[in-house]
Formats: sequence, structure tokens, C-alpha cells
Amino acid sequence: MGNQEKVFAIISDYDGTLCPAKDIRDNNRNRIPKELESLLSEISKHIPVCILSSKDYGFLHDKVPFSNIISCIMGLETLVVDRDKTSRVVDIKNRHLMLDEDRLRIGDNALNQLADDVAARFPQVAVERKFTSEGLLGGITFDWRHLRDWKEHSRSVGKYVKEMLSKEPYCFSPRLFLKKYSSHPFVDVYASKCNKGVGLDCIAVELGFHKTMGKILYLGDSENDNPAFIKADISVGVLSDYRLNPDLRCKYMVDYSQLYDFLNHLKNDDFIFSKQLAASIKSNLH
Repeated sequence: MGNQEKVFAIISDYDGTLCPAKDIRDNNRNRIPKELESLLSEISKHIPVCILSSKDYGFLHDKVPFSNIISCIMGLETLVVDRDKTSRVVDIKNRHLMLDEDRLRIGDNALNQLADDVAARFPQVAVERKFTSEGLLGGITFDWRHLRDWKEHSRSVGKYVKEMLSKEPYCFSPRLFLKKYSSHPFVDVYASKCNKGVGLDCIAVELGFHKTMGKILYLGDSENDNPAFIKADISVGVLSDYRLNPDLRCKYMVDYSQLYDFLNHLKNDDFIFSKQLAASIKSNLH
């Protein structure tokens, strides 16, 4: 890294990154803390602050009022929105899908059936359906982070879902994509193979970004952030749950408790990521 790098835009994951891990399972509390949200709103007046999440648009749009570009469901759908600050009405100005509507409809049927099958087999596991802004099912998360026994469910749920995808009728939907994690207590299935690197590229296109404009800084906390970490100019992992030990391919790490200070220092330094700022957070060398 040079002595200083101008940050052109911040792109961030949501769960476990901007929203602390302890609040993820509580629908009433699964929001960005007010102080951090206010800071992100202030930053967004100077540089773009964009969201790249495995969550869907229905969940995200009112929780990130500072963001006008939201890439959802692991980059499966990216939306550019206009926000009316007085009425809080959000208007979708542009929408990009990774695959066409017909293929999404095929995946929608298979994913709904899979969600029902897994829920019947593991009634204690939470099932989160993720819909596009047009109402088609784009992904599912099977989540057991609220249970005591993570290890057993990590083995049995992932194995069961993988076996199901090899059988009828799911084998007739070859685009269904299973994503497992070494540390996080959930598995994802998407309508198509997708990753946050593609989502980051799509956001960069919507921003009209070129390398001469500066650097893209990416924030994330999970292995599904690795494709975005690899593509970002400045990659910062956020630690918000010490029960986890994910293999993050980022250059720097910051504790969630220090995230506000880190971003505030970046803002006060006119969005220059310097050696001094880098030294204030942890290096993550592989």
C-alpha cells in the first residue's frame, strides 16, 4: 500500500458487519445502531456508501437509508434507488438481475419445495426465504445460530441439503447453488451460482467507477464476503462474534466495537486510507 489512498466508495455487507451479530436473530433489533447509521449517512453526503448482502431487498431497503445502491441475495439482484427524504418513499430507478425472470421462476418452484422439505426434516432450524423485488424466490438460508449445538447441525443440515439437491425434483434444476461455510452456523441455497465479487462488479458499474477515481473499500464478516474482499482495493474484515473463526481473505481486521471509530477517522481524514489509519486496525496476513 502507498502512503495514502483516496477512498472513492465504501461497499459493505449488512449482517454481522454493520448490524452486530448478537442482534441478527431478533427482528426488532436487527438494525444498524443509531450512532453508526448517522455516521454512514454523513459519509454518504461525501462518497457513495453501498450495500452488498445475502439479504433481500424487502429486508434491506428501509434499514440502509444512506444507500442508493443495494446489491441483494449475494449479488443476484442489484438495485439503484431514489429516496424521498421527507416521505421516505423509495423508488427503484434501475434494476439488474444476474439471470433472467424465466430461469428465476424455475428456481422459485424448486427452492420453495426445498424449503418445505428441510423445514419438515429439521423443524428447529430457521428457514429464511429471500425474494427479488418482483417477488420471486432467489435464495434460502437454513440457519441454526439460535441453537446450542452448532457442530451437529453444521454436519447434518449441510449433508442433508446436498443429498436432496442430487435427487428429483431438484436435480432437474441444475442451477441451484449450495453455499456452505466452515465456521458460520447456516447454509445457503440460491437460484443460481452467485457470489459477492459479481455483486461488487455490478455496483462498480452503477457507480461509473474507474480505477483512476480512487479506491473501493469493502467491509464484511463472513466467508461469503471473500470474492468481494479479493476484488476490492481495500478489504477490511469485521469481527462481531467471537464464537466464529471464518477464513477471511481480507487485508485488515477491525473489531465491531472499533468500527465506528475507524469510519469516523476515515471521514475526518478526508477519506484518505493512510498507513497511520491502517496501523490502527489489525493486519490479516495469510
